[in-house]
Amino acid sequence: MRVLAGDAQYFVAAIVAPPEGMPLSYWQALHYGEVEKGREILANTSFRMAGLPQTLSAKTPVLRNEFEVFAGPRRPVLLEQYGMGQIITYGWFKWVAQALLAVLHTVYKVVPNYGVAIVVLTVLVRLCMFPISRKQAISAQKMQLVQPEMKKIQEKYKNDLEGRGRAMRELYKKHNFHPMGGCLLLFLQLPIFVGLYRGLMVDVELRQAPLIAESIRWASNLAAPDMLFDWQAFMPKYVTDGVGFFGLGPYLNILPIFTVVLFLWQQQKMMPPAMDEQAAMQQKMMKYMMVFMGLMFYKVASGLCLYFIVSSLWSVGERKFLPKSSAAAGATSPGGTPPSTPSILSFGRDDAAAKKKKKKNRRR
Repeated sequence: MRVLAGDAQYFVAAIVAPPEGMPLSYWQALHYGEVEKGREILANTSFRMAGLPQTLSAKTPVLRNEFEVFAGPRRPVLLEQYGMGQIITYGWFKWVAQALLAVLHTVYKVVPNYGVAIVVLTVLVRLCMFPISRKQAISAQKMQLVQPEMKKIQEKYKNDLEGRGRAMRELYKKHNFHPMGGCLLLFLQLPIFVGLYRGLMVDVELRQAPLIAESIRWASNLAAPDMLFDWQAFMPKYVTDGVGFFGLGPYLNILPIFTVVLFLWQQQKMMPPAMDEQAAMQQKMMKYMMVFMGLMFYKVASGLCLYFIVSSLWSVGERKFLPKSSAAAGATSPGGTPPSTPSILSFGRDDAAAKKKKKKNRRR
């Protein structure tokens, strides 16, 4: 079946089945009407299809071509009925996006509010990822504890790369630590993050779905920015026109701002203190990057901002469940001498040891 279609974020218009006997000269997408310079992506589009000349005869005095046209929302079940299921693109991790959207719609049937459904979905995702994110947090704390020893090794073997590498490997082996452990765990979370991002971006059910209630204008569409109020009266035109990097649009959106502030606070709470000038410079650069990301995601859908906010708050809360000894290990005693630091190898094993002890006590 041939399908000629033009689609937007949530809708599609298509000629589902052009006649098989109709030879086509060309088909192409076109801009419709005048296109304002610098706003090409906001222009209306159309589709033009032209057939080749056909000769009529006495036997076929009339030429009749019938078309089946579809114009409607991009709902997967509906599109599958017309053989257009592939129009919706979920990105690299299609199966993850579809699975998460299925959970989101199931939660919505129980709690008929997509704002609450996104919160519940985020909590369920973070619960499933808890073992991975916990190991990632422990790996970051291990890095914090070995940093002083790493610095000593770097100073000791300043001009001996081979000796420095050997000493570093011995240090990692001693503390059962791998420097890439946190990055690998973060990489495992990437499919879930990207899948959820793409799923929320293309799900037509979020269109016109309010965060709180339909009677409240703010965040009345989870598929669009929250749009607290119109600030065109006092903001420069290059900001309000929505074009370019600093084109933030005609509305003040507070959810992206709150998300960036939360990210900065989370970074300050979780990032280990800088041990040298290079580390301090890297941390400053990360803060600037957060502000840069805030400008990039200023016009992101409020449903996605809600996911970021809940996920960040969950990450901060997870740190409360880490072993208390990890935070105290790198501290100094009141007398100024370092305390007896437990081996970093014990991180992550405290729970297992406690469970074994409970089992022994029960048997007694």
